[in-house]
Amino acid sequence: MKPAYWFCRALGPAVLSFALLGADAAHAIGILVPTQPGIPALRLLNHRVEVVVTERGARTKVTQEFLNPTGQQLEATYLFPLPKGATVDEYALWMNGKREIGKVMERGRARSIYESIVRRARDPGLIEYVDGEMFQARVFPIPARGRQRVELIYSHLVDYEAGVHRYLYPMKTDAMAATTLEDFTLTVDVKNKLPIRNLYSPTHRVGTRTRGTQAWASMEKNGFSLADDFILYWSVDDKDVGLTVLTYKDEAEPGYFMLLASPRDDFRDREIIGKRVSFVIDISGSMAGQKIQAAKQALDYCVSKLGEDDLFNVIPFGSYVEKFSDKMVAASRDNVQKARAFVQQIEAVGGTNIDEAFQAAFDGVSGSSQAPHIVVFMTDGRPTVGETDVTKLLASVQGRNRDSARIFVFGVGEDLNTVLLDKLADNNGGRASYLKGDASLQQEVTAFYDRISYPVLSGLKLEVNGVSIFGTHPRTLPGLFRGSQLVLLGRYRNAGRASVTLTGQSGRGQRSFSYSADFAASGTEHKFIPRLWAQRQVGMLLGEIRDKGETPGLVDEVTQLATAFGIITPYTSYLVVEPTMQQPRPELVRRGLDDMIPSRPRGGPVREEERSVFAPAPAEAEADMAFAPPSAAAPSASGGFAKGEGRVARPKKDSKARDSLRTATGETAVAAAREIGRLQDATVATARQAPTAVVRALGRKFKFDSGYYVDEKSRADDKTLTIKAYSDAYFMVLRLRPGLKDALKLGEKIKVNVGKGRTLIIASEGKEKIAEGELKSFLAK
Repeated sequence: MKPAYWFCRALGPAVLSFALLGADAAHAIGILVPTQPGIPALRLLNHRVEVVVTERGARTKVTQEFLNPTGQQLEATYLFPLPKGATVDEYALWMNGKREIGKVMERGRARSIYESIVRRARDPGLIEYVDGEMFQARVFPIPARGRQRVELIYSHLVDYEAGVHRYLYPMKTDAMAATTLEDFTLTVDVKNKLPIRNLYSPTHRVGTRTRGTQAWASMEKNGFSLADDFILYWSVDDKDVGLTVLTYKDEAEPGYFMLLASPRDDFRDREIIGKRVSFVIDISGSMAGQKIQAAKQALDYCVSKLGEDDLFNVIPFGSYVEKFSDKMVAASRDNVQKARAFVQQIEAVGGTNIDEAFQAAFDGVSGSSQAPHIVVFMTDGRPTVGETDVTKLLASVQGRNRDSARIFVFGVGEDLNTVLLDKLADNNGGRASYLKGDASLQQEVTAFYDRISYPVLSGLKLEVNGVSIFGTHPRTLPGLFRGSQLVLLGRYRNAGRASVTLTGQSGRGQRSFSYSADFAASGTEHKFIPRLWAQRQVGMLLGEIRDKGETPGLVDEVTQLATAFGIITPYTSYLVVEPTMQQPRPELVRRGLDDMIPSRPRGGPVREEERSVFAPAPAEAEADMAFAPPSAAAPSASGGFAKGEGRVARPKKDSKARDSLRTATGETAVAAAREIGRLQDATVATARQAPTAVVRALGRKFKFDSGYYVDEKSRADDKTLTIKAYSDAYFMVLRLRPGLKDALKLGEKIKVNVGKGRTLIIASEGKEKIAEGELKSFLAK
């Protein structure tokens, strides 16, 4: 019987349990190799990471705790890949109070050990760190049915380019990503001589806080899936508003950019813009019970947080409208106390007169037009009293909104007209959110209000000279608030140095901020940017289809983008295994069904609230090939296939997911609206993708054809060389051309162009050994 292997991801040992003999655990990088054969996989109990970055120097402390589920004492070797240039400061393996000291392995030996792991695992996703340096320590004894804690501290310099710092903590693994049995905790403490700006993670939803020259990012989750590397960006700037531009540009296409802007965190109260707020709250009979109580608690919180320079009004509505005041009033202590008492007297009764509610809100506006007007609109129903025609109602609101108020909509429950609510928000510079009628309503509304409490700049306008930008999201720039961040995504042509000017209204009048930014002619380091842009663009297009119906142009653009970036939509073509071929593992199929759900444990059931509305339940999927059915093949690590061949399944025209775009009310409509909103607001781009016929690597497209992912630059008359996957020749390719990793990670059957007129083929059969000179000549650029 072959020995079992356990290994974890480098740099942040997302330790994954993996047994070669059919265990259902995952593989990662970093290795815990037990000497006893046939041992079930050790599990990662918890994983804690503490990072301190001073200027560019990063010190990372990793603490992992493993569980030995067996009834016997184990012996093993612990290997941990280190980032290039890193030094180990401290290592501790605690066993009965005794501390084991580790040593760094010789590079060649570590590489040969790791290559043997990749060969046995037959997973191309594990080639990422095939040329890394490794830390080694003997682990004995690992107590029977006991816990084993490992601590490692290492130091290195964070990447820095064009004024932007980048810290990476690798966690992603193959398709069978590890999940902690208990908690995963990560904290990053950043310190600098200059004020820190634009602290941002494109990979994970983290809490952030900035205080001048120090900033913090953190996250904590139980049962956390270690499926994506953690990346954190920040810049340093002493301006009132800091601005950062990141770009992605491959060979032929227009580039992609992300612009981040954030104000100083220490803006004084006199520099904060006084705002005008209209709280328009549905108190119809259907809001009775838990919904009205949660709404009143949220409203009470918002009113209590008003600033002394703010004006406000509270406008409850049912069949008719009540008003706290005919006109907006100042948020004095006395007025706030009276308004809070007014809120507590609200009762749910009557119908839903939305038209009259907005009329009262706009008729009651007072104060300076320079102060931003924000309408917080909360409802759980459809218009049933007064004007009920959606088109006329939208036109009425638009006509009365003469001071460009931004309308933020909170839809409660499922008996909603989502088309109406989405258009109310979209047409008036806001956003619609859909909530359950429970305690989460209060949490969501209060969190939203905290974000918009302190306006620094309103009426934002962006001007870029020197390059041509287009396709920006959001289309209308929001205001800039203290403690918040603008995240703008777009495309560009005519690469080069550009001047960027951000203009807005502040507490001291109109202000402009000018910057110089480099829109690169080439560079594919920030790979998350194209996918983030595509998510927002697809969300916008689906919103257009939902509003205006399907047109060939809209459907074609959604199909092309969703296919290229693996985004689940009703129009995406997926790869499906033929009936005679080996079926993929269920965990891989789920990846296609619930894209962008990083928190669900792999191998566990898909919770209904996590499933994309555009992906059917597994029982329905076979009848509707539009969305990754149970027989859908999925990528082995980054979008490719480990075994078997596939075919492309086209979406059915009677797809239930397409029907969700045509429905305005009910559970399905709310789910579709929520999904579209999530795409439109995307700030996190996961590496996991639905299995589609086109994937991206090396800055270009690879199309699935006859079982292979084929490089768009490959030609039928190219000279070819076929190498067997995981052979000695395969690893020689990685050593001679490490830049090909991203292509080889797509799967075991790849055709990749390596130079003019030459295509390298990776297949299940081919050359296992080759002279280094011959291979070097073929791979020469």
